[in-house]
Amino acid sequence: MAQEMYKHDALLHLVYAIAKADEPITNVWVNEVSEEEYEYFKKIRQAEGIEINFSDFIDKRIDLRSDSIFEEALKAINGCGKEWKIKAVIYMTRMACKSWEGRYLKDGSKLSISTNESAMYNKAKEYFRLTDEEVERGWELTK
Repeated sequence: MAQEMYKHDALLHLVYAIAKADEPITNVWVNEVSEEEYEYFKKIRQAEGIEINFSDFIDKRIDLRSDSIFEEALKAINGCGKEWKIKAVIYMTRMACKSWEGRYLKDGSKLSISTNESAMYNKAKEYFRLTDEEVERGWELTK
């Protein structure tokens, strides 16, 4: 059971890291993410059957800081199966699209993923050794 909780915690830390990619970590959950980001975080928890204590979750993030928590979460998920790795990357991508940073492309359309979010996504994809084809097929896993 501890392994299951660990992989679930790791998934949520990766997704939350994306939501906070362009902001400093604080010791407060309230107002740290947008309502849309929070709702998506809740949706992931419900879809994957994840229970979480938010005080412990935030304490862990503060203790390890953003870079370390991201690295620890990557290590934890890397020990899981291919499907879980793919889900993690897709959930990260979906959260990046929810956490719009208010930037636009030259043509006036919204820039969906920030530079920091993109770097985190690419790092996770490379760390998990996922191909573009695997990620593409993975979208069905997180509907």
